[in-house]
Amino acid sequence: MSVTALRKPPVTPELEALRALLAARARTPEGRTGCSDPGVCIYRFTDATPFTKAVSFGVTLGLVAQGAKRVRVDGVELLVDGSNMLVITREVEHTSVAFDASSERPYLGVSLCFTPEQVARALLKVSEAGAPPAAEKVPAFLLPYDARVAGGIVRYLETIDDPLDRKLIAPLIAEELLVRLLRTDAAAAVRSGVARQPDAPRILDAMNFIRANLARPLTVQRIAREVAMSPSHFAHRFTAVARTTPMRYLREARLDVARTLLVGNTARVSEVAARVGFESPSHFNREFKRRYGSAPGEYVRQLGRSSAW
Repeated sequence: MSVTALRKPPVTPELEALRALLAARARTPEGRTGCSDPGVCIYRFTDATPFTKAVSFGVTLGLVAQGAKRVRVDGVELLVDGSNMLVITREVEHTSVAFDASSERPYLGVSLCFTPEQVARALLKVSEAGAPPAAEKVPAFLLPYDARVAGGIVRYLETIDDPLDRKLIAPLIAEELLVRLLRTDAAAAVRSGVARQPDAPRILDAMNFIRANLARPLTVQRIAREVAMSPSHFAHRFTAVARTTPMRYLREARLDVARTLLVGNTARVSEVAARVGFESPSHFNREFKRRYGSAPGEYVRQLGRSSAW
């Protein structure tokens, strides 16, 4: 499917503020910049550059502050620029190509990845409030630019500079952003995962159980038994609510904890790998690089170059 023509992005205070924030935060001249919040990635390119994010985790919101990119998801190509926002609703591989970029006016974009726990809680709230569901058809879609969402992203990024704001304020803003996204007509399909399903809260219980037992050799059968569900029904419902499979969630939860341990300088890479349940340091290194874009040691060094980011 072809994309529509490049549109002139709106000139709004929110988008101008986001552009300034991203320009200041992008530590590398080309590519991806991570930060102390693992769900935030900033991208800066000065030339047409393909970059691939292997698999989304949870729900991902993308906004381009300068330039444009083409995103291919499940054979569909979407054009993302300042006039719209990209939402990826579940675990899916996608490829992006940044363009309309130069050294004088680089491409600047940001993605926020909301965790399965955040998504599940927001889905439950939206569903309980009466938002109608729909049959799920696509893993990604575009929404028109929304100043409230753009402003929320700006406020979210600003919290990362302050540890207390990051702990107390950022989760509230993330919930606001998710609720705004999930209330849209385009996101009605996502809501189908919890609509009129009384067992949805058990999926949150399952997530808590997984995080409390990361180092154990967990299976779908073991987790399903913990929340009193059959393995097949549990696997289906977990994927519908969490937007990822139980075993994928287990792996990503292990990486979350490992990242926290490494950034806190509490243990060596091999020790961290064992503590969170990885069978070998090499497997851990490979998965960590897939998730965070660089090997554990380099990732920690990159974060150390900035007090907050």
